[in-house]
Amino acid sequence: MKLRTKITLLSSILVMTILLFVDVTVHLLFVKIATRNEREVLQNKWTEIISETGSKMILKNAWGPELKDELSGDTILRVFDQQSHLLYEISRQSRFKLGDIRFNPSQSSQLTDVQGHKILVIHLPVLSPEGNQEGTLEIVEKWDALQNNLDILDTILVTQTIGAMLLSLVGSTILANAILLPISSSIQTMQEIERSLKFKKIPARTHNQDELSQMTATFNRMMDRLEESFQSQQQFVSDASHELNTTLMIIEGYANMLRRWGTRDEEIHKESIESIYEETQRMRTMTQQLLTLASSQQEDPEPYERMELIGCSQQVVAHLKLVHDRQMTILTDEKEIWLDANLTKIKQLLLILLDNALKYSSDPIEILLSTDKKDVHIRVKDYGIGIPAGEVKRVFERFYRVDSSRHRKTGGTGLGLPIAKAITDAHQGTIRMESVEGKGTQVTVTLPRRQQEGLSLR
Repeated sequence: MKLRTKITLLSSILVMTILLFVDVTVHLLFVKIATRNEREVLQNKWTEIISETGSKMILKNAWGPELKDELSGDTILRVFDQQSHLLYEISRQSRFKLGDIRFNPSQSSQLTDVQGHKILVIHLPVLSPEGNQEGTLEIVEKWDALQNNLDILDTILVTQTIGAMLLSLVGSTILANAILLPISSSIQTMQEIERSLKFKKIPARTHNQDELSQMTATFNRMMDRLEESFQSQQQFVSDASHELNTTLMIIEGYANMLRRWGTRDEEIHKESIESIYEETQRMRTMTQQLLTLASSQQEDPEPYERMELIGCSQQVVAHLKLVHDRQMTILTDEKEIWLDANLTKIKQLLLILLDNALKYSSDPIEILLSTDKKDVHIRVKDYGIGIPAGEVKRVFERFYRVDSSRHRKTGGTGLGLPIAKAITDAHQGTIRMESVEGKGTQVTVTLPRRQQEGLSLR
């Protein structure tokens, strides 16, 4: 069933339910109010007659001939003694079965149906001058006027209900069309995207902040993100293919040199083997970094633990000093710095930042560690060649290179800093770079001391 049909049917059913409820309520209220008014009129009339006539005269049926003048053609009087025995009955002409009427010796009233007629029954106590009840007067009145009025009222209610239902169907159809117009436009745009595989946006028809406008704005933002992600993936595949192709071309070139002259020329043989080995190592490193990037984008959070940052930094520095004979100094005012983090990932982050500093600087490197109430700050500072101001914002893009030749000479793949950013993002932190060309570079990482609830803490 189409959404338009559902809206029309549900709206009509809701209106019909409300109208039926109103109709029943009006019918019942009319009966209640009319009965109350008629009861009060009869009670006041006959209470006054009882008071003027007296209890003894009523019980002895000594009303006098003027009593029948007080009776209408549709009224019956019955008098009962204290033991609820019928003493006598008076009526002018109306006769109908009274056996189904429930007798009540105390003052009461009831509206009932007898032989297809509305019957109003009232019981009034007959009191002595001292105030003692000596009997009961029952007034039974056939009330056909009420039934006639109810028939007219029900006809009006049914007619207006049918008319309102027809108007409701028309109104529901118009409402459904008005509501579904933007949705139909969205569906058409989505179908065009599906057919053409091109990213399009839904035209924003109004500046309102209703749900449909919010849905349109959300869809358009999603299209922007998907298009950006799609372009990023295309660029990533292009860059990765270029990098791997370049490496494979170099390996192929040196393999050809080996095949042609390597067995006769010792220098060519040695150079080819070394170059093939270096390019293979480079390709292996690149593949490993691509796997690291892919794993960092998994939805499952990494396991975290309470770790001490200063000791971790000292371990990383000690490891690098075994490979690089360089001065690396840890500067901090703290004795210990504790935070919730993945120890392996933090070590990898420090290795990436220090490796970058070692590649592009020959001067001492400083690692500055500090804290505040909520965060831990890691700053890696070198005094090397620096980066042009216009290039700093792009260094965290995959395969981005400030100078392609420089990266190949240093063995860089353009994936180190993107991996560092992915690690930082996974820890709910931030990373930024400040650099002055010819004077050096500083990378600042800010991590929360306590991870938010819901992350995997070990």
